[in-house]
Order: sequence, then C-alpha cells, then structure tokens
Amino acid sequence: MELLKQAEAMAEELRGFKDELHRRPELSFQEIRTTALLKQALTDLGLELIELGMDTGAVALLRGGKPGGTVALRADIDAIAQQEAPHEGVVSQVGGIMHGCGHDFHTTGLYGAAKLLAGRRETLAGNVVFLFQPAEEVTQGAQAMLDHGLLDKLPERPRYLFGLHNRPELPAGTIAVMEGPVMAGKSHFTLTLHGKSGHGGSPHKCTDVIVAGAAVVNALQTVVSRDTDPLDSVVCSVLSIHAGTPDNFVPDTLTMTGSIRFHQEWAHQKACKRLEELTVGVAAAYGCTAEVSFHPGVPATINSPKLTALARKAALALVEPDKVVSPRPDMGSEDFAVFGQHIPAFFYWLGSGFPGRDNPCWHNEHFRTDDSALPLAAALLAQSALVGLEELAQ
Repeated sequence: MELLKQAEAMAEELRGFKDELHRRPELSFQEIRTTALLKQALTDLGLELIELGMDTGAVALLRGGKPGGTVALRADIDAIAQQEAPHEGVVSQVGGIMHGCGHDFHTTGLYGAAKLLAGRRETLAGNVVFLFQPAEEVTQGAQAMLDHGLLDKLPERPRYLFGLHNRPELPAGTIAVMEGPVMAGKSHFTLTLHGKSGHGGSPHKCTDVIVAGAAVVNALQTVVSRDTDPLDSVVCSVLSIHAGTPDNFVPDTLTMTGSIRFHQEWAHQKACKRLEELTVGVAAAYGCTAEVSFHPGVPATINSPKLTALARKAALALVEPDKVVSPRPDMGSEDFAVFGQHIPAFFYWLGSGFPGRDNPCWHNEHFRTDDSALPLAAALLAQSALVGLEELAQ
C-alpha cells in the first residue's frame, strides 16, 4: 500500500487541481482551457507530449528507465450542459455548465497517477501513456483521437489500457472490479412517419401522423417487454418527438429519435430488427408510411477475464478485500469502449459517494463526488500500470 500512502500525501494538491477544473468546466470539444492546464502540468512532470493535431485533449508519454512494454491509462475531461445547484463546496463558475458526471474527478486521478509514476521513472520497466480524452459526453472523443493517429504516433502500441469512472452509489474507498459487461453499447435511431395533412376539423380527410406516432411509441415498448430475453439487458427509448405547428392543422410528417442500449450485440441486432418491423407495420395500420434509420454509437464496455484478474490484483494491493466489490452492470454508455476495440482494456468503477448520505446520480444538478477518494483514484490507475507492466515482463 506504499503507492496509496504516497497518493494520500498528495491529497491537498489533488483537491486543488480538481477544484480548479470544477470551477471552469468546458463542453465536449471545447475543453481549450482544460487542455492547456493539463499540457502544462504534464510538461512540468517531465513527460513527453504526443501531438495529435486536435484542439482539445492531451496525450503524454512517460518513458521508464528500464526496457519493457507499454501500458496506457485514460481519463475523460469534458463537462455537461447543466446548471449546478448551489452548495457549500466548490461550484461551477460557468453558467449552464457543470462537471455533473465527475470527469474532473477522473482527470485529477489520472494526473495524480502521472505524478506518482513519474517519481518512479528510473525503476519503471516500460512506458506509460496517459490519455486525457475530450468529448466523452457526446461519445465521439475516443474515435477522434484514433482518427488523428493516436496509435500510429505512439512509439509503441499499448498492450493494455486501464480507465475508471466514479460511482456515487458506492461509498468512497470502494473499488468495483467486474468481469464482462460493465456499461452498455448504444445506437441511435430516427423514425419518420408520413401521412396526409389537412384541417383539424376534418380528420376524415387526413391521415394523422400524431395518432400513428402515439401508437408506434406504445408498440415500441414491446421491443424489450416481449421481444427481448429477460436475461439480456436492453433499453429502447424514444427520446424526442417532433410534429406540427399551428393548432388547427393536422401535420403530414412526424419524426422521432431515440436510442437502443445493450450489453450483447446479438440482443442489439434483434432489437433493431424488431423496432423497424413495428414502426413500419404500425404506421401502415394507421394509413401512414415510415422510414427508419439507425446511427452507430459506441460498443458495450466489456472487461475480459485476463484483464479483470490484473485489475483485481491492482485493487487488492491498495485496499482490503471487503472494499473490492462486483456490482451489477450499468446501462449508461462510455466511449472508453471504442479504445477497447483496438487495445485490451479494463474499466473500473470507483466509489465516490459520501458514506451515510444521499448521493445524487450522474447528470443531476446536485451531483458531487467525495474527494477523499481522489488519492485512491490516482493510486489505482498507477498501480494498474505497474501490474500491467509486470505482466508484460513475464
């Protein structure tokens, strides 16, 4: 637990670093100030910056003093468009924007890991890459970094990648190590119904897309309740409906958008097929035609057995066994999974909840993290890199 003790000695610095990020949150692909702050901090640690030609995000390389493999660590840096509720702690000073998902917590943890590992560079057997990823909230930042040549611009492709996400439902000091699905994959859909417009007082002369659309929304509830194995995790949600303007007109077009979330690809494909069948069939039953289009999102975040074993080893090097837990997966999505399509990857949840208190969930105006967990976040990422490098040396 030496690494954790070193991280705890940095607790005040880590809190200050996180508070600075929290005061000045920035939206996806707009993290200009955050990026500048990170690049300066990483340069001060003596790390090499890897330029991808992106306006936001930062990549840094720590070369160990001894030969070995390469392991990568990742954090996300963007905030969300939400007004933070007033409270007694540090509050966002940017109107309508807050770190409501804890990315400032993740970023600080990764900075702390970089500082811990930089202090060990002479004895480090291998290299560590630090990925500070922009635009996770729109699930586009990981792919953008890959598209800008991330893996080609590194001296060596990382063999393992570790990341973490805070979890307010778990008390600070708890580490979740889970094998298999951790977070859901996601795709988006657009449904467009076409009818016949006319006067609201003559419904028999029209083909009303509003009524048809309501029937489609109801029918789509069966994608999960009647067409998905109860043991497969799927969420099918209509998230917006757009149709009509004047009160006395029956519109001729209605558009819906939504998403499908899943842990297994076969369940995703079945849900997409059934959604299209229901939309077209129900629309036809109401005299309308329908167009269905799907838009790729991100794959599910899935931890392999091998990396789960390495992660458990890292966690147990820092905390007692009863602090290492395996809760149920979540149906939120993370584009960390995009990196996992190219590099074997593991994703932790780290408890960030205040023990004995109500802890609002992500994307809530009252969301907060228990920052006593920041040293553990830094130590866990650093320990994961050490365990990964040790495994590669065998």
